[in-house]
Amino acid sequence: MVIADGAAFGPEMDRVLQLVQTRKNLALYLPESFEWLILSSGILKDAETTQILQTPSGYIDSKEYFSWERYFTALLIEKAAGTYLNYTKKTLNEAYLRDGVKNAILGQMQKVELK
Repeated sequence: MVIADGAAFGPEMDRVLQLVQTRKNLALYLPESFEWLILSSGILKDAETTQILQTPSGYIDSKEYFSWERYFTALLIEKAAGTYLNYTKKTLNEAYLRDGVKNAILGQMQKVELK
C-alpha cells in the first residue's frame, strides 16, 4: 500500500500509477493532504472544523492560501495548539501514533482494508 499526500504527490504519480496497474496487491491512497486526513478523523472534536470540512471552498481564501494543503495545515496547527495533539510539519507528535488516535485517522481511509 502506498499512502501519500495527494497535494504533494504529483511529480511521482506517473511512476507509481504504472506500478499500481501492473500489480494486483498494490493499493494507492491519496487524501487531500495528511493534515486533512487528521482533521477528518474527528480526533479534535471541533464543530467548526467539521463544518469547514463539509464545504472547504466556502472557507479557503485563495489569496491567503496557495493550496488547500496549506489551509488544512494552518487549520490543524491552530486547532491542535496547546493540546496533547499539538501539530507541526517538522516532527510528528508521538500522540498521533497512539492506538486510539492512529486508528481514528486510519478509519478515514474508506474502502481500504488493513490486515
